[in-house]
Amino acid sequence: MVGSEVRVLSIGCSCINRFQFDFFADRHPELSGSFPRGLFDWNIASLEATFRVLELAAESKLLSVLQDPGQFHVAWETLIFNGALPGFSFFHESDPKGLLLSPERSAAFLGKLAHLAQPFITSQPNARTHLVWSNLQPNLPDTVENVIPWKDFVLTEARYIRVKDLGRKLFGSATTFSFLSTPTDMSSELGGQNDVIVVPLPRNDSYEGDPLLYESILTNVFDIQRT
Repeated sequence: MVGSEVRVLSIGCSCINRFQFDFFADRHPELSGSFPRGLFDWNIASLEATFRVLELAAESKLLSVLQDPGQFHVAWETLIFNGALPGFSFFHESDPKGLLLSPERSAAFLGKLAHLAQPFITSQPNARTHLVWSNLQPNLPDTVENVIPWKDFVLTEARYIRVKDLGRKLFGSATTFSFLSTPTDMSSELGGQNDVIVVPLPRNDSYEGDPLLYESILTNVFDIQRT
């Protein structure tokens, strides 16, 4: 199939998705165009933050929120937050305080966010969207400790339903999903859902996951598009 027929986007909650997308694309270069860079790729987002991003995008308000410099502030000396996106932490920015105080660096930061938001604000009528959510990143609980409550990363049945409703509202009724969770960080009743993948991945200080971790999942995504 032609890779451009499907877009695979991360909708949280950490950078393990982007690492795994890149590993998969390295093995399947003909599909590399199916994994556009997105807002969630290198950041951390609770499920409530995922809801908020999808809601704002559906209301055509996401870009204005991301381009308002007055919404951004630094917490814990190292993390950038946006007041309109509780639970969404912008990671991997050097000297965050200096960034927000520098007109040049701030403008570059906002420009980057505008670029990464494009998959969520620009329609592609010829592409089907597959959304991937995962709380598997082994070091994630330690990373968010004292920053965002871990309970906000637990996949409950209500959250599962809401993500799917919002995702289809934004990207269309044909949108498909993969939810990846450890067995202890999800509601047990979700184990029977076809798009919920339970992975008994231990918690430790790693963050990328095995390069083949998403292989069967993403292969299945593209197989589904052929049917």
